[in-house]
Amino acid sequence: MGSTVVSDRPIDRSTQDVNRGDPAVRLKILATALAVGALAVVPACSVAEPAGTDSSAAPRAAEIASDKLVRSGYLTACMDMPYQPFQYFDEAGEPIGVDIDLMTEVAARLGLKPNFQNAVFDTIVAAVKGGKCDLVWADQYVTPERVQQLDMMAYWKAAEVVVVQEGNPRHIGTRDQLCGFKVAGQKGGADVAALEKLSAACTGKGEPPVNILQFPRSPDAYQALASGQVDAWMTEEVAALLLKKEGKAKVEFTDNFALGDGALAGLTAFSFRPDDPAIKDPVMKAIQSMIDDGTWHKIWEKWGLADIAVDPKSV
Repeated sequence: MGSTVVSDRPIDRSTQDVNRGDPAVRLKILATALAVGALAVVPACSVAEPAGTDSSAAPRAAEIASDKLVRSGYLTACMDMPYQPFQYFDEAGEPIGVDIDLMTEVAARLGLKPNFQNAVFDTIVAAVKGGKCDLVWADQYVTPERVQQLDMMAYWKAAEVVVVQEGNPRHIGTRDQLCGFKVAGQKGGADVAALEKLSAACTGKGEPPVNILQFPRSPDAYQALASGQVDAWMTEEVAALLLKKEGKAKVEFTDNFALGDGALAGLTAFSFRPDDPAIKDPVMKAIQSMIDDGTWHKIWEKWGLADIAVDPKSV
């Protein structure tokens, strides 16, 4: 069986260990995020300052030399939209989400405007290394492989879920019981790597491998599950909960766990090119100023996601 790429494009992501199993916390996250913005899938590359953001009042924290920027006057981030509630489009096609607000404020504190470049997830590492953007802000899970390629800064903690059709017609339990089933994952996402490890474990104990189908975006995986093309889907909890809450699909979750091992488990990051202090140092100074005056935390609170946020730290 192995892994099949259904088409080409992806994602990664969401919840602090202490709160991961708390339904009240998850419902608070959902209610706030849904109130702040509604999901609208509008594929685009966008250079924009989100409506309602008064970045002119932001204190200047640092500067980046113009010749170090991909585009003079702008801080350019490679993103993977839509990924609600972190980075997606409103009904007018404008980028919104907690990542959009964070990036906009960081840019303002550097005397710059934000430039959001929508990229294919599994090409993002090559894009930032090739000078297409100044940094990656695409909610990447921290993995040993990515740490070798990028300078990653963890800023929130995620949980994965196994998603099945409502009523669980295939009677799937935990992730260890996916042997022989068709399971959706996102191309380029850490969930696919996790499924590949699970599949190897299946064959190692004499059971059929996991039949992994890779999809470009989470809505595509949802549709595959809803139509019966796959038996289950492994993805990040907050985004899946939001889609379920909005009635995008009739599904339920059969397992909840941190993806990864040890200290890296569940950590999600934005990233810089390795050995690029000309970009990293000013950006981190801007972020530290946001932490110091409370702006960083307020943005997470605005989106109902304060419980999953962590102060950015190098991994």
